Amino acid sequence: MQTEYDVIVAGGGIAGVAAALASARAGAKTLLLEKESALGGLATLGLIVIYLPLCDGRGTKMSGSIAEELLRISVKYGPGEIPPAWLDEHSTPEQRAEKRYRVQYEASPMMIACEELLLQEGVKLLYDVRLSGAETENGKITSVAIETKKGRMLLSAKAFIDASGDADLCYFANEPTVDDDTNRRTGWYISNEDSGKTQLHILSDPLWQPIPETSRLYSGTDPEDVTQQLIDGRKWILKHSQERAKTNPGSYPMMIPTIAGLRMTRRLDAFAFSEFGHEGVWFEDAIGMIGNWKKVGPRYTIPYRCIAGVANDNLYAAGRACSASKDGWDLTRVIPTCAVTGQAAGAAAAMQALSGRRPSAAELQARLIEDGVPMDKSLFDRMENV
Repeated sequence: MQTEYDVIVAGGGIAGVAAALASARAGAKTLLLEKESALGGLATLGLIVIYLPLCDGRGTKMSGSIAEELLRISVKYGPGEIPPAWLDEHSTPEQRAEKRYRVQYEASPMMIACEELLLQEGVKLLYDVRLSGAETENGKITSVAIETKKGRMLLSAKAFIDASGDADLCYFANEPTVDDDTNRRTGWYISNEDSGKTQLHILSDPLWQPIPETSRLYSGTDPEDVTQQLIDGRKWILKHSQERAKTNPGSYPMMIPTIAGLRMTRRLDAFAFSEFGHEGVWFEDAIGMIGNWKKVGPRYTIPYRCIAGVANDNLYAAGRACSASKDGWDLTRVIPTCAVTGQAAGAAAAMQALSGRRPSAAELQARLIEDGVPMDKSLFDRMENV
C-alpha cells in the first residue's frame, strides 16, 4: 500500500470532503482517512440532514464554490428541494430573500454522492482506519500513525489537514487546543410513519440554556462519556418513538445515528473567531464568508488564522477543529462553514505541498477567489487587519 502523499486529510465529514476535493483539484496527491465506513460524518451518519443556509437571509449568497457544490449534490440521488430562486441566475435579491438557500436531504444518497465525487477527482480513500499519533520534526508534521486491521502504519505527507471534528491531529501534533466537556444529549432519528412516509425527529437538549435535571453533560474526548452519550441518545429515541406510537401505531425508528451527536469537543486554539465580536468584520486574511444559520442578516468572514497550525506550519484545521471562541464555534461547526474552511485548508495544503512553503494569506485568498469562493469586502462595514 502506498504510504507517501502530498496531502493527508484526517476525517471524512463535510470539512474533510471539501478539503480533499480542493486539494486534489489543485494537483496534490491526496489521501483521506476516515474511521467510519462512509463519508459525511454528522451530516450523514449522524442524521443531521439539514444543509444550513449559504446566504445571509436577505438574498445575498455568502458561501459558494465547494460549499454550494456539496449542497447541490446532496439531492443528486435522493429527495430534497433547493429553493428555486437560488437555482435561477436571473432572480433578484428580493426573490432570494423569500427563502434561505438551504435544503433538507437524505443521508444515504449524500454518502454515495460524496464518495463518487472524491473518487472522480482522484482522492485516495481509506475507511475503517483510526488516527492514533503524529510524528513531528522542526515545526512540521512528518507522518501520522493509523490503526488498521493489519496493525499500526505510518503515512507521510508534505502537508496535513485536521478535519477529524475533534482536533485529533492537532492534539497528537502538540498544537495548542481547547477541549470542551459540555456536550449535550442528542437523538436525531428518522421514523417510518403509518402513511408510508418518513419523518425526521430532532431531539436535543438545549445548547445555551440549562439542561433537564434528568440529563447530563458529556466530554467528546473521553471514551466513557462518548459511549454514554450514545446510549442516552438511543434511550431517548426509544422513549420518544414509543410515545408517538400510542397515536401512530405504525410508527417506529427506521434510522438512528451511528456516530455520537457531539456538537463541540476539542479545537485548535489560535484565533478566537466570535459570533458576537466579529459580526460584520472583514478580515484582510479572509478565506471565506458565511452567514448566520440562526438569524437573518449577520455576515462574517473566517480568517486564515483560524485554520493555520501554530506549532506545525504544514498543518491546517477545518470544520469543527478550526479555532474559534465558544460562541464562534456555534457557527464554525455547521455544514456550510465546514465546507468553507475545508476548501481553504485543502487549497492551502496543496499549495504548500507543491511549492514547499506555507502560502501567504494573499496567495491563498487569490487562489480561492480564482476557484469561485465569494469574497466581497463591500458587504462588510468593519475592518480588522492581520
